[in-house]
Amino acid sequence: MTGTIAAERVVEQAGRDRRGTLVFTIGTGCCESTAPFLYEDFWPGPDSEPVGEVAGVVVFAPAYLRALYPGDDGVVIDVEHGLMAESMSIETEYGCRFVLRDRANVLIDRRAQPAREVPESVSALRARGLQELPEALRRGPEPPPTSVTRQSPNSASDVDSGF
Repeated sequence: MTGTIAAERVVEQAGRDRRGTLVFTIGTGCCESTAPFLYEDFWPGPDSEPVGEVAGVVVFAPAYLRALYPGDDGVVIDVEHGLMAESMSIETEYGCRFVLRDRANVLIDRRAQPAREVPESVSALRARGLQELPEALRRGPEPPPTSVTRQSPNSASDVDSGF
């Protein structure tokens, strides 16, 4: 999976505007489940694996979606300006949404295609067991906060004793 130049520009802008690690994930939205989402410091899930990269940001997809796009299906992340929906994906801050296209630049709309059986081994409904944060998203311990001594506003030096 790759991205268009327009998608790369939006990702690069988000990288300049954010301090955390950016992650693309596909298949985590409630209403737009195959739409790409760009998050900061997001854990994509235990069954998600890297399927590509856009402007240096790894794209993750869960097993059930990887089964729908086997091998090198030529899926490309693109951006459409003015196409808005309620979303927590970062690109909405720039007035656009990421979409999936095929290599012929046709918007991928899986709803128009016949449903496929999802194997139990990759079903989102299967038992998952222990889940761990991928190494790429782990951070070391946060440094201890620095303490700042502030003088109380009611300290002796601030009290006006002369009525």
